[in-house]
Amino acid sequence: MAGLLKWAKSAVRRAPSPPRQYSNVKIPFINPSEKFEEENFGIERYYPARIGDVLSSRYQIIGKLGFGNSSTIWLARDLQVHRHVAVKIFTNDGQDTDEIAIYKHISQGNKSRLGYRYVRTALNSFELVNRGCKHPCLVHEPLWDSIRTLLERSGRDRLTEDLLRVNLQRLLLALDYLHTDRKLIHTDIKSDNILHLIEDTSILAAFEEAEIAQPSPRKKAVDREIYVSRTLDMPKSIGEPVLCDFGNAVYGTKLNDDDAYPDVYRCPEVMLHLPWSYSADIWNVGAMIWDIFEGKHLFSGQDPKRGRYTTRAHLTELISVLGPPPLELIKRGERSAEWFDGNGKWLEPDENEPERLPLLPSSSLEAAEENLNGKNKELFLDFIKSMLQWEPEKRKTARELLNDPWLTRS
Repeated sequence: MAGLLKWAKSAVRRAPSPPRQYSNVKIPFINPSEKFEEENFGIERYYPARIGDVLSSRYQIIGKLGFGNSSTIWLARDLQVHRHVAVKIFTNDGQDTDEIAIYKHISQGNKSRLGYRYVRTALNSFELVNRGCKHPCLVHEPLWDSIRTLLERSGRDRLTEDLLRVNLQRLLLALDYLHTDRKLIHTDIKSDNILHLIEDTSILAAFEEAEIAQPSPRKKAVDREIYVSRTLDMPKSIGEPVLCDFGNAVYGTKLNDDDAYPDVYRCPEVMLHLPWSYSADIWNVGAMIWDIFEGKHLFSGQDPKRGRYTTRAHLTELISVLGPPPLELIKRGERSAEWFDGNGKWLEPDENEPERLPLLPSSSLEAAEENLNGKNKELFLDFIKSMLQWEPEKRKTARELLNDPWLTRS
């Protein structure tokens, strides 16, 4: 009898929730001639998801969280286990293939590793079909906004030193897990791609109720409705950071020598076209720290003669701050001859090559850092310098950086 009661309670607990009904009243419609959000990337590529739809007989769409060039992201309710999830619906042009495989690979790692908690994982995946085209989908735990959005919403342009330490400790744990356990290189580490765990789940319920009380603005198209994204409320406390977006991740077990990384975070070996590996992520972190702590790029690569980013402008900035690159590194670079002579000397502009850039005046990290002083500044800059090394093999690993004196300072 006791066993039967236990089974009955379990069955009740597992019973799926019925889909929620969404009213059509008070819906604000947008002018059909106005283009917005994913329409600017070719609307026919996107799945025509609608609020209230139940996907894969399980996930009911509550509202739209965001969009990108290759997907839309929705807050949904998992009707089977009674929880909120985020569903990423990819476009129909196959841009998702590598990312889904990467998430599967991440899920097969050692979950007891400390860094696993700080890497975004997938709860499930499934596929939708529209007009004969496939739209793969990933299901994630919902996360709150990115570091970048946190700064924008709090009216700040940089993190405090203590908050920077906390974020970097978790980020380096995540990278140690990716680099050593999963043999993955992220290649796109930026403040947009570091989101936060949601400890205050009331913001998810509030999002759902807000969508019912005040439906999101939308517009009708031929075969779909296009929605304005809705933001999650500011939580009572900000959860721990999580490294996200593995759309550009690659395996470190193969040769990587193509262009990668956001322009301002590109390491010397990518610019000079040498093979690159896990240490390229470390350079990326070192350069990104400047953005979120100093409130500006350390290197921008803006070319005054061309009015845009160029590798040559980026290299002049590196040389100004870090000094000239080692000759051995220059000799190994397939593109080095575009900017250096055979002795490793920078090619200055002349009558035959007026478009070349001259070197910038000598500068330093010490001069560029504006928020710290004394011993603390010295330790912080030593930490940065251990990542921003010309030679990849001289950069510290994520695991070594976790023991850095500045990072572990209380």
